Amino acid sequence: MNKQSSTGALALRERTIDPLDGIGRRRVVLKLGSRLLTGGAKRLDPERLASVARAIAAAPGQEAVIVSSGAVAAGFDALGLDAPPTRIEERQAAAAVGQGRLMKMWADAFQEVDRTVAQVLLTNDCLTDRKRYNAARGAMRALLRAGIVPIVNENDTVSVEEIVVGDNDNLAAMTAALVDADLLALLTDVPGVLTADPEQDPTAQLVERAGSAEELRSLCFAKKAIESTGGMVTKLEAAERAGRFGIPTVIADGTDASALAAVVSGRAAGTFIEADDEPLPARRHWMAVQKGLSGYLVVDDGAVRAIRGRASLLPSGIVGVGGRFRRGDLVSVVDGAGTEHARGIVRFDDREVDRIRGLHTAAVRATLGVEHGHVVMRPDRMVLSREGASK
Repeated sequence: MNKQSSTGALALRERTIDPLDGIGRRRVVLKLGSRLLTGGAKRLDPERLASVARAIAAAPGQEAVIVSSGAVAAGFDALGLDAPPTRIEERQAAAAVGQGRLMKMWADAFQEVDRTVAQVLLTNDCLTDRKRYNAARGAMRALLRAGIVPIVNENDTVSVEEIVVGDNDNLAAMTAALVDADLLALLTDVPGVLTADPEQDPTAQLVERAGSAEELRSLCFAKKAIESTGGMVTKLEAAERAGRFGIPTVIADGTDASALAAVVSGRAAGTFIEADDEPLPARRHWMAVQKGLSGYLVVDDGAVRAIRGRASLLPSGIVGVGGRFRRGDLVSVVDGAGTEHARGIVRFDDREVDRIRGLHTAAVRATLGVEHGHVVMRPDRMVLSREGASK
């Protein structure tokens, strides 16, 4: 497919073909944010959930995974609060109460269409630890084979970092990779990506198609709702993550019944963002899309050139160590300014790397012993980051 770089041209171009023609249409990951599920009010709207269940039931042969926000919105009133809280501990408590209520609402919605749901709560370490990642992958596949609809959410009650800076858009992208989805659908309460903020510019138009998420970044404007944790910026970040695995993304209006039905069944709706022409293999994609890595290595300019030339990372090029990690963990490789250049599986723990950083091969062997080797990260267990990424 030809990719066009002018977003102005994209917004005005006529759609002549279904943008999903030629790609798989069997498995879709649907992300629904709090603002969509509440209708802009403080509490969840059961009809919004029911409309999603009906759309999925009306698309036989499709497999669906739902990444659902809304636990805090479902539980804040139990704390005696009048609105969703902003303090971390209160959001955790509200999520603890609300997650059960949220699942009950999803179960009721799907019971009306004779479908069963399953709760899947994830934390960041479920996705960054390869063994736990594969376990989650196997469980999700078993649920889908049985015709069950997984309802995925972050385990906000115990994920302090995620509840502060995490977002379900990126969780949905990582879930799409986890289940080998054919499409990631980020459902919101706007038609898709617009050329301008419609509240400021009544001539704003829908961008119907883009070759990449990067083409659309200049069109983002700030989120307005307190119950939302993301916005268009995080949606485009999620689209980029999914695209690196070969999964296209649709950003569409989940309040519009016709748009919702189109997305679930694989027809044109909202803004369609193409996947990368040359997606990463599964293991490299797993490395590329992770967030919240536990450690990082600071390297000099020579090491940056070496790893970008597909050479191994040696101790001599390492000038600093951050965080805590063990041998076999996924860690980030950054320069002195904090820009990430790669990430990969490290062959020493953080204390060992700190002991041998800056040393050449003979000195490494004298310090740790010959059996440990002298390569900190091999190119076959490393993925290069896109230019300009920050740690």
